[in-house]
Amino acid sequence: MASIRKQIHDNAVALISLFIAVTGLAYNTWRNETSEEQRNIRHAAFTVLEDLGSMQEVADANYYFLAQGKEVGNESELHLRGWGSVLMARDLMSLMPEPAPVTGEMLRQTWIDHFSALDDVNAQGRRTARAGEAKEAIDIAIKESRETVLMVIKSLE
Repeated sequence: MASIRKQIHDNAVALISLFIAVTGLAYNTWRNETSEEQRNIRHAAFTVLEDLGSMQEVADANYYFLAQGKEVGNESELHLRGWGSVLMARDLMSLMPEPAPVTGEMLRQTWIDHFSALDDVNAQGRRTARAGEAKEAIDIAIKESRETVLMVIKSLE
C-alpha cells in the first residue's frame, strides 16, 4: 500500500499532466462536434431563407400577375420552382432543432391547401376572395417559417 502511495507521489506531475491532456482532448472533441453541428444548421437555415424568398416570389407572381393574365414566363416552371422551394425548405427545416420541423411541415401543408387558389379570378377578371385568402395564408406561413429559422440561428452559440 505504501509503495502505491509513493509511486503516485513520485509521479504526481505525470499523472496531473495526463489528466489535463485527456480532459483537454475530450473538451476539444466535444467543441469541434458542436461547432460542426451548428455550422450545418446555419448553412441549412440560410438555404431555407433563400427558398422562402423564392416561394414568396412564386406566390406573388401567381397572385399579382397570372391572375390578371400577365405573362411572367413559363407558368409550369414557376409552379415547379415553387414546389421545389417548398419541399427543400421543409426538408432542411426537419433537420433543425424544434420548432423548425413543425413549422416546415405547416408551411408545406399551407402551400398544398392554398397554392392552386392564388390565381382564381371571377368572370370580370378580378381576383376572388378565395385567392386573397390563399395569398394571406401563404404569406403568413412564409413569415412564420422565416421567424422560426431566424430564431433557430439566434439560439446557436
